[in-house]
Amino acid sequence: MEVCMFCERLRNPSELADCLVYEDELFHVSHQLNEEGQTYLGSVIIQSRRHVHDLAEVTEKEASRLGSLITRSSRALKNCTGAGWTYAESFLERYQHVHVIVTARYPSMPKEYIRLAIRKWPGAPRGTRPDVIELSRKLRAGMVLREIDDPTELLNEIRLTRINP
Repeated sequence: MEVCMFCERLRNPSELADCLVYEDELFHVSHQLNEEGQTYLGSVIIQSRRHVHDLAEVTEKEASRLGSLITRSSRALKNCTGAGWTYAESFLERYQHVHVIVTARYPSMPKEYIRLAIRKWPGAPRGTRPDVIELSRKLRAGMVLREIDDPTELLNEIRLTRINP
């Protein structure tokens, strides 16, 4: 049986500490990091703490929280990176462990790099580990832990954390 990369990530949380954006009893959210080179700035991964194979198998509580985290991550990414919008994707082919990747889609990105080609964009904002750590800190501040009825209130709270892509 193949070891689940997502379960392994949670077993050694010190490796994820610098890139942590949000965590609770159900989910862990961190900025993706390429240890071997430049990292696309503005891509977070939301993963369930519980090893669950498929979105159809999550509990109602997990489903509700996941939806909220996708929205909050998207808002934080837009406000901290200047993204025009975000992509959300989940492919459970290699590791069947529920996770969603939310990625900033920058307004200046050429059309030939839309959707799944986004990480191939040579002009994308990229950075090293210290850049990812700094953006993770800003995203953490942007992940509001309370419910907000008016999204403009959220925007005003985190507007000052924006990076310059």
